[in-house]
Amino acid sequence: MEAALSHLLVPVDYSDKSVFGLKYAAKLNKVLKGKITFINVIKGVDPIWSEFFTDVEREILLKKLKSHLQNFVTKNSDLDGADFDCVIAKGKLCDTIMQTAESLNASAIVMGTSHADNIKKKIIGTNALRVVSEAKCPVITIKSEPDSAPIKRLILPLDISKETREKVVDTVDIARKLDAEILVVSAYSFDDELIYKTLQQQQNQVVKYITDRGIKCSGKLLKVDDNVDGVLDFIDANKGDMVIITTHQQLEIVTSFIGSFAKSIVSRSKVPVMSIVPRNKYNVIFKIPAC
Repeated sequence: MEAALSHLLVPVDYSDKSVFGLKYAAKLNKVLKGKITFINVIKGVDPIWSEFFTDVEREILLKKLKSHLQNFVTKNSDLDGADFDCVIAKGKLCDTIMQTAESLNASAIVMGTSHADNIKKKIIGTNALRVVSEAKCPVITIKSEPDSAPIKRLILPLDISKETREKVVDTVDIARKLDAEILVVSAYSFDDELIYKTLQQQQNQVVKYITDRGIKCSGKLLKVDDNVDGVLDFIDANKGDMVIITTHQQLEIVTSFIGSFAKSIVSRSKVPVMSIVPRNKYNVIFKIPAC
């Protein structure tokens, strides 16, 4: 990941949910002091562009659309003194967002997502799910209006086999920039002494790795009936401000994949979720004994 969220890309479609994203990006940037690019994607394949407008008329319209986006962004977020830009792009929505993130070398995409009235429906917007699953940079999703309180507590769920070096290292970088603490949580749903000892060993190593780098950190092992419910309850009980997860799994088998745990956390978390894509094939910072 580019240096701890130094350039945020924020899709804006003028809906309430996209306002959540742009407000959260502005909140992050007050501390991070980086750059924000706001992007509105229009259908570049629409025949109206080629059949009803001349090249000059299209340029005039694009300038008006950019001005409208700038006004919307400044009206709906506190960007006083921020380094930001607005971009109008033509193309397919998800593809264009991800291509733009790559071309700008964005350190993260910040997206407001659909909110499920019934949390048990496990709903996430189709577009957001695809971006989370396929983007090469981290994606931060948020489903409600962000408050003005500082981001001071990051929740880092661990499991036995899927944790990557990038996830832990990136979390340390983010915590350092935000002056936040990290709570490491490991959930298990069945009694197995080896599983318990393995999780405990892994968690101790991660906590030590983080504290050795000057970040306040503590760990918790949870015996739960359901791993997702257990982690979500832990987030609520400990007033987490952001959850950091790994989305891609088994990269040697499939290039674009989001596991059921990651999807459930992204869909159901009440607080923002950062989904990090592993860049290497599980180059771990510790070795886990076979179980």
